[in-house]
Amino acid sequence: MLLEIPGRWGRDIFDGEALGEDLSERLKKHVADCGARMLFIRRPGREGQRIDRHRFYLCDTRPGSRSLRVGRVEGPEDMLDLDLAPGGDVPGTREVAAPVPLVCTHAKRDQCCAVRGRPVAAALDDQVGRRLLELDPDAAVWECSHTGGHRFAPVLLLPGTGYTYGPAETDLAVRIVEAELEGRVVTERLRGRSTWPPAGQVAEVAVRESGVAAGIDDLSVAVDPDDSRVAVVRHTDGRAWRVETGTRPLPPRSQSCRKPPTDAKAWVVESVTAL
Repeated sequence: MLLEIPGRWGRDIFDGEALGEDLSERLKKHVADCGARMLFIRRPGREGQRIDRHRFYLCDTRPGSRSLRVGRVEGPEDMLDLDLAPGGDVPGTREVAAPVPLVCTHAKRDQCCAVRGRPVAAALDDQVGRRLLELDPDAAVWECSHTGGHRFAPVLLLPGTGYTYGPAETDLAVRIVEAELEGRVVTERLRGRSTWPPAGQVAEVAVRESGVAAGIDDLSVAVDPDDSRVAVVRHTDGRAWRVETGTRPLPPRSQSCRKPPTDAKAWVVESVTAL
């Protein structure tokens, strides 16, 4: 769930700085009750500070149900009247016919995201923004609030698919958006598809990087209910793979600009077996 909020955001989008304490609390509860997650968005540069109505996007990243719909409200408080549950029918919304790439620039959460993200958002908008606009008047490059993974800044998120990348400098970000326009998935710096739990994200990327040709929605993932480290990845052509994953420790590293190094770990692939 994306909501256009120009201006300053607090460290947490619902901490009251952007919307006031009362509306923030009510909107936070409403979003949670609908089983959704909200990000704030704004257009890069000064253009993002001048709006008449607030755009919002409803994003469902599940293969077979994938959808990216856009609507408008007079003010953030109007979101309280909408059913934001996945698959819900929100009057006045329509499907967007092109990508809506997001770049995290949430300075109050982490300065690295703003310092590294804002130039990428501006350059991406300059290089692909016109093409997106020609495909759909509501397709655009946006700055967004915290997505997670500060240490990977600049972070690029494709809300129409759930794929997250980082670090994604300008040249790579352009290639990623162009690939989505063609129904392809770039695996370079791919952190995973938020649709799946961690083992599923690692498993899907492993299958894609093994040389398997697969479009955006050609692969589905199911994590073993008895072992969260094992996932089965299925292709729409009938092929399938069993992927065993695990974690390994990493050298201490800073999770964000202002924090000292701490212990870290990474998900890794132990084996990939064709079924």
